[in-house]
Amino acid sequence: MARGIRVGVQVLGRPPATGAAVLARSMEAAGADSLWAPDHWMWFVPLGMWDRKTFPAARVFRNPEGAFDAFSFLTWLSTRARRAKVGVAVTEAIRRHPAQVAQAALTVHHLSRGRFILGMGAGEKENVEPYGLSFAGQVTRLEEALYLIRRLWSSRDYVSYQGRYFRLDRAVVGLGPYRRTFPPIWVGAHGPRMLRLAGRYGDGWLPTHQMEPDEYAEKLRALRRGAEDAGRRPDAVTPSYEMTVIPAPSHDEAHRLLESNALRLGALVLPAETWRKADAEHPFGPGFRGVIDYVPSRLDSDDVRAHMREVPFEVLHRAFDHGTPEQLASRVQSYGGVGLEHIVVRNVAPLADPGKTVSSFRGVARLIRLVRRS
Repeated sequence: MARGIRVGVQVLGRPPATGAAVLARSMEAAGADSLWAPDHWMWFVPLGMWDRKTFPAARVFRNPEGAFDAFSFLTWLSTRARRAKVGVAVTEAIRRHPAQVAQAALTVHHLSRGRFILGMGAGEKENVEPYGLSFAGQVTRLEEALYLIRRLWSSRDYVSYQGRYFRLDRAVVGLGPYRRTFPPIWVGAHGPRMLRLAGRYGDGWLPTHQMEPDEYAEKLRALRRGAEDAGRRPDAVTPSYEMTVIPAPSHDEAHRLLESNALRLGALVLPAETWRKADAEHPFGPGFRGVIDYVPSRLDSDDVRAHMREVPFEVLHRAFDHGTPEQLASRVQSYGGVGLEHIVVRNVAPLADPGKTVSSFRGVARLIRLVRRS
């Protein structure tokens, strides 16, 4: 049985902020080690579909796109949590220049008294292309950004750099460390090249795609080889995992929530590879990379509704971890057995049924306690 696994919880930054504060305090009281917010300009629901009949959560959120800026929200959230770290999961260097990321991350780190974690990834098309930005070369762009963020943090002099995507000519970010510490950088990596980058530049690894423990172990080995190739210790990177969960009083109740429209839509955002594991063909094609390629503003609402109705139950069952807190804790421990050190829990039960918000987060609180006891 795994020992010493830390637990984080995703807290969505949306109005009213008081709800996020209550959730953060309750999760911290349950023992959460970290609180995380995603960084999106665009969410996952085509606006023409957002109605109360299709998505009960529309009774709570009039606009699914109404998210706070992640860095501003996490700065505020850190004042509501006394102990837990706060992290962005994840931002990228397409919308934000590396110097902007470097300064913003240091700002939150200072204002949170050294409790900020900077999550970085290569990005998703939905946050880029609709806004007139190019998604081309996103991995190379990330590699340059990771290098530059470290350079800008550590240099006491001006920094010059000429890369493929970024150019600095005697630039500076002079805020400096908080009590001699910089924010740890956790990289959202899945493919071979991204895993090498995480091993070379990351302090942590934060994958978000669903995978079984044996696949997690294989990718962790690849990441650690990347660290060794860069002259680092193989254990220099904290292995984490963002797990999408549906806590429920029983497995049957979790199955009912799996059948909701919200999770059927969520299944469409998953990569074709996840569907193949369930012996199913993704309606967006065999090369669809999930959230990387998904752009809801370009989709026809009627087509999406039709695809949602056709999502096989086996895809839903495999893609979303579900069940009682005890079952979910056992699932977390199975990843701990192959090297996981920090789980980040994303509770989607309230999206399936807003009436389950309080009870499902009570389930998350119990999950935290169970994992921390193990």
